[in-house]
Amino acid sequence: MQNGRRLLVVAGVFVALLTLSWLARRPGGGGGGASGDGFPEAPLVSVDGQKVSLKECPTAKCLTAYVAPWCGVCRASTALIVDLKGYLRERGVAMRVVVGRDRAGAMTDYARELGPDTLLDPSGLVDVGGGVPQFIVSDASGRILLRQPGVPRIVQPPVPVEALQEMADFLRLP
Repeated sequence: MQNGRRLLVVAGVFVALLTLSWLARRPGGGGGGASGDGFPEAPLVSVDGQKVSLKECPTAKCLTAYVAPWCGVCRASTALIVDLKGYLRERGVAMRVVVGRDRAGAMTDYARELGPDTLLDPSGLVDVGGGVPQFIVSDASGRILLRQPGVPRIVQPPVPVEALQEMADFLRLP
């Protein structure tokens, strides 16, 4: 009888984790912002001092990459993120990079490595419940279409075009 109960508990935990995983991966899943379906109203400030609202996007779809200075996978993916930005721009998709979840100095230093238009999130306004790095695809109005924590694989520089296409496919982008 004891083994039967244990099996039921394990099965229940498995079903709960599977459900949470499905909810996080579905379009619009995983929350985001105060409304639960988009980014926060407050703008973020870039390293070069520009205020940017994640609720606005100049293209039909935007990709927002959220990273943290202490995150090893984020650091290992820096070249991929920088190159992906140019790759997607050529395909009509705007990309923003946000650095947060750390001390101001550490965030600013890492943001400089990612480019002057990198945004800072010192107050933790952007929901990254699935962890970092997190890639968030949104529409022109800031409605979140997809949240994807992690990367399919770590790519060492120089980043081959095939790896950029793999990442775009992973995020369901052109």
